[in-house]
Amino acid sequence: MRNLIACICFILVATNVKAENKTSLNSKIKNVTVFLNGAQVSREAAVSVNKGVYEFVFDSLPLSINQNSVQVGGKGDFIILDTKYMVTQPDYNTKPILPEQITRLLNHLNDSIEIVSYQLEELKNNKQVLETEKQFLITNKTITTDSLPVLKDAFIFFREKYNDINNKLLQTKKNEAKQQKRLSSLNERLAKLNQEIASKYYAKPLQPNHKVIVTVKSNQQSNGKLILNYMIANASWSPSYDLRANQLNEPVELTYKAMIYQNSGENWDDVKLKLSTNNPYKSKTKPVLPVWYLNYYNNYTRVQTATFGGLAQPMSSSEKKMEEMDNLADSESAAYYTTMTESFTNVEFNITIPYSIPSDGEQHTVAVKEEKLKVEYNYFMVPKMDNNAFLVANIKGFEELNLLPASANIYFDGTFIGQTMINPAVTGDSLAIDMGREERITVKRTALKIEEKERLLGSDKIKNYGFEMNIRNNLASTINLIVEDQIPVSNDKEIVVTIKNKDNATLNENTGMLVWKFNLASKESKKINYNYEIKHPKDKQLALH
Repeated sequence: MRNLIACICFILVATNVKAENKTSLNSKIKNVTVFLNGAQVSREAAVSVNKGVYEFVFDSLPLSINQNSVQVGGKGDFIILDTKYMVTQPDYNTKPILPEQITRLLNHLNDSIEIVSYQLEELKNNKQVLETEKQFLITNKTITTDSLPVLKDAFIFFREKYNDINNKLLQTKKNEAKQQKRLSSLNERLAKLNQEIASKYYAKPLQPNHKVIVTVKSNQQSNGKLILNYMIANASWSPSYDLRANQLNEPVELTYKAMIYQNSGENWDDVKLKLSTNNPYKSKTKPVLPVWYLNYYNNYTRVQTATFGGLAQPMSSSEKKMEEMDNLADSESAAYYTTMTESFTNVEFNITIPYSIPSDGEQHTVAVKEEKLKVEYNYFMVPKMDNNAFLVANIKGFEELNLLPASANIYFDGTFIGQTMINPAVTGDSLAIDMGREERITVKRTALKIEEKERLLGSDKIKNYGFEMNIRNNLASTINLIVEDQIPVSNDKEIVVTIKNKDNATLNENTGMLVWKFNLASKESKKINYNYEIKHPKDKQLALH
């Protein structure tokens, strides 16, 4: 009971404690863990406190920060009492303090624009009066007199007045065009001046300020640091590989690369990177199957729905281990925001060299690691399709590298060969990669004479087919060669295929594939012969192609 009262009293006292001052921290990004979707950023800032309660502010944080992921830790002889996430809106009425010369020019342009606008309005009014007077003169030209002198004087008056109105209208239009041109020039100068003021005298565009306020309490003078961790959404990484082979008796070099993207609004300068195969935004909740009710068809489609776990909030493991400071104890924490949990299948790569990744929305290449893998080279020939050999590298050891599916650039003897796809789920413990054509290994495949005979008693016809392959190795070294050919496979019980001579080949009876494996020395030639027979009803035409 006493302990309960003491705890309640401590809470009441702690909640009524007021900070003696509020200090904005000069923090720097030290570590970044990049996930397949999103990233966790770790900021650090040095702090110095005396006895009392203090508030420290991490401000100007990125707009894409996930407030549920915020967590604060520290090193030093102080206690973290509270952590608050806040967003303050900018004061859009705040104007920059401009130099006197710029202010005078700005006022002069605004005054000139106002004067010219009034002058234009006056000219438009004058033009409207003249147009009205001209129209009145035209519509009221009737003269009721028979006196020639009076009529002559009336025409002279009409002509002089009409010409005078037209001259004044023309001059007014000229003045209006001149003033309009001057007004356009003044507006253009004002626009350029405002653009210069915005780029030069406004420190940055007005936007909300995302900040984290940390309240700490110390019983003595102490120096230490605060560490802020938070998640951002506008970042990711994807793998990429290079496979390099130089000599047939040397291992293959695998270069594991990461293509890192981030557009968070803050640059990562000389930070320690960690790449994680975890996706914190992917649901961690096991799907739940609903009851499957069986019913009769009622002329309408029944939609079955299943309840799945919602989108998981990004979380990390319980508190990340912080870098130790000399002669400083771990600070205590009174409250924490939601922490991030990691999947048991997660794989992380710690990059030992600091990298700088700007917030530009571009992909930046980071070298993850290099591995030398065992490889077995074989030359393959398919004489039925091609007269040359093809070098294939069978690379071992992929299952131990924790690779992700991605494309790989292939280089052989310093030459780019092409691209392949590495998919560990399909590859297993080895990967076969075509390294290119070898024209110095040749083959000539010749069809032997077809023997055909019919049974005297019966309705069957038997045909015998054979092929001869003459292979030569013009390379300077002995090679491992695999030759592939085939015999037809029957899907009709009336058609029977029988292999007569396979010349030590391995036959797959389901596919009809013939495979020969042997070594062939430099400048050596080898002949392979095989033949088979086909029995079928003699009254039916056989389709062999």
